Amino acid sequence: MKDKKKTNSEYIIDTLRFNRDLRSPEITEKVSELSGRDMKIQDIASILAKLSNSDKCDLGFFIQKKKTQRGYTYNLVPEIFELEPEEIYDLTRKTGPNRFTLEEAIEKNPDLKRHVKASRLKRPAARTTAARGRPPGVSATARQGKIPKTTSGTKLSEGALQTIVAQLFKGLSEKGLNINVNVSVRFEGVTGN
Repeated sequence: MKDKKKTNSEYIIDTLRFNRDLRSPEITEKVSELSGRDMKIQDIASILAKLSNSDKCDLGFFIQKKKTQRGYTYNLVPEIFELEPEEIYDLTRKTGPNRFTLEEAIEKNPDLKRHVKASRLKRPAARTTAARGRPPGVSATARQGKIPKTTSGTKLSEGALQTIVAQLFKGLSEKGLNINVNVSVRFEGVTGN
């Protein structure tokens, strides 16, 4: 079976696995040696920017970027070396079959957890719905518009509802605002005359 060709990201990871405190030009030189191709520093710098950004790539939690007088240097945190190279490569991917995930990396080496933002770690399944990742009971519209959802079971008398609607329209007309309002009302137990 023929080995698959490595990506530039994988060559950068290999370079960081075997060297410490490297700047972009040094990483570019090492990647050129490993890949057998002449690499441009701007291409490597662009990939490094993505790899070291934890918002774009899970590996970013484990790349240390330090500012020095000569520019930024890059290192992998020591705890990452307990993972296999292929597992580290997978941390650069967002999708794929049988991909090694951030959660699996932390399970394999719990010391990695100290480098990961608490907000990034998966929440217990009971707190969000699996299908959309939002808290149960919050509609997509409420979530997108950051509109609070009223609690279910709130009952208003007919007079109270009329007062609320009248005050709403009065306030809008006084301000001279042009506002679209969507109101959903569900009547329960209403019988006809």
